[in-house]
Amino acid sequence: MANRRYFFCTLLIAFIIFIACLLMAGPMRAGLPVGGELTSRLQYIQANIVLWQFGWLTWMMSAVGLLLFAHLLATALTPSVWRQFALTLIGLGIIPDLSAETLYALVLPMLAQQGSSLDTLQFVDQFAMLLTGFLGNGLYNLGGLLLTLLLLKQHPKLTNWLYIGVVAWILGLGLSVAIALQQLAVAEILTAASMALSTLWFVFIAYQLWGKADV
Repeated sequence: MANRRYFFCTLLIAFIIFIACLLMAGPMRAGLPVGGELTSRLQYIQANIVLWQFGWLTWMMSAVGLLLFAHLLATALTPSVWRQFALTLIGLGIIPDLSAETLYALVLPMLAQQGSSLDTLQFVDQFAMLLTGFLGNGLYNLGGLLLTLLLLKQHPKLTNWLYIGVVAWILGLGLSVAIALQQLAVAEILTAASMALSTLWFVFIAYQLWGKADV
């Protein structure tokens, strides 16, 4: 029964991430750093505040889901210092990620509504982007990559499936580098590629680990 629960929990996590990605690629995009100048983005955010905040709520749920998935994945590994280190990295990643999402969802619109200076708004915008895109994302992907490499060592029969995960985590690390270098067009491409591949991989690897057991 545990295997079945783990598998369907992963499906739910993947579904939430899928919805979050659709919102970011669609109605949220005009308010994101890739959407243009900050002033026009803020106007869009204010005009669509409910949708904007709902979108960030789905990303907060996705962050918690990623942490949960990592703990589920770790159950397929022998307890070790490296397994715990990987989980710690992912756990640390959720702190800057949720902080940044709160800044985007609540603080930035509130400051804009209060008439804060453009310099202040730009600082919050850049700080939030680095928190989530560079620091949080980097920690997530380092931890996920380490978990996947441990799985490669302990589950050689899943090698082909696990290599897909390695590629997804590496693409995610590339996203952190692109954000650090302020290459937003590249970051957008890497976000789409890494999120699509990793979300599909969550489902595939969950099926291999837990879904087959009940078939």
